[in-house]
Amino acid sequence: MSSPHAAQHGFSLVELMVTLAVGLFLLVGVLQILQANRESFEAQRGTAHLEENARLAVFVLEHGIAHAGYHVTLDSQPFTASNALAPTLAQDAVIGGQANVQNHNDQLRIRFQAAGGVKNCRGQDIGTPGAPAMADFEFYISDQNALLCHQAGSDRQPVIDNVDRFEVRYGIGGPNRADGVVYYTAEPSADARTRIKSVRIQLLLHSDPESGDRALPVPTAQRYDLMDGSVFEITDRRARLLIDRTIALKNRLP
Repeated sequence: MSSPHAAQHGFSLVELMVTLAVGLFLLVGVLQILQANRESFEAQRGTAHLEENARLAVFVLEHGIAHAGYHVTLDSQPFTASNALAPTLAQDAVIGGQANVQNHNDQLRIRFQAAGGVKNCRGQDIGTPGAPAMADFEFYISDQNALLCHQAGSDRQPVIDNVDRFEVRYGIGGPNRADGVVYYTAEPSADARTRIKSVRIQLLLHSDPESGDRALPVPTAQRYDLMDGSVFEITDRRARLLIDRTIALKNRLP
């Protein structure tokens, strides 16, 4: 009669070690896949946030610039209210600014009048029917790399974050407004400030540091040639987007 334990078999030590090794190998593979998926998700989220910032910035800037000089005649005298922004815009000028205000970034100032139905860069209505009011505001980059909107007499409102560079050029028409000739400059002369027909803007944005600092697989050298002749160079893993728009001043065209 055979022993009751004769039919029982177990795993040898070698078999257990092989099984553990295969299991660990598979586990490492799964963890690598999870890590890759996480990095891909973070990169996509950072890129999506970057593109959303770009759309918002373009909308706000185009809206403000296109309304410069809107509705009510502004050429009677300079706008010199006590809460006006600096520098004071010249007589008949409705847009202007300063170059290289903050870390090579420019400042853009806009003014127009409206009697309701038009908003400033903060989304506030300008004037009411029968009671026109002045919109006098500026865009500039803060020392925290945010594009700010500052309405005269009110707080500064961030529009978007993560701005590397903001540049502005003014398209100047000839004395004969029908000649169609426009040249661009960063600092128009006193005479040219009243003949601005368009504005060209460049806005270089980078992805959100919280999720977009891993948007690229490895640190990558990036180079952007800007319209002031300078070059922006950096090596990191953030995604970047250069916006370049030319916007006509509809109220100043022939």
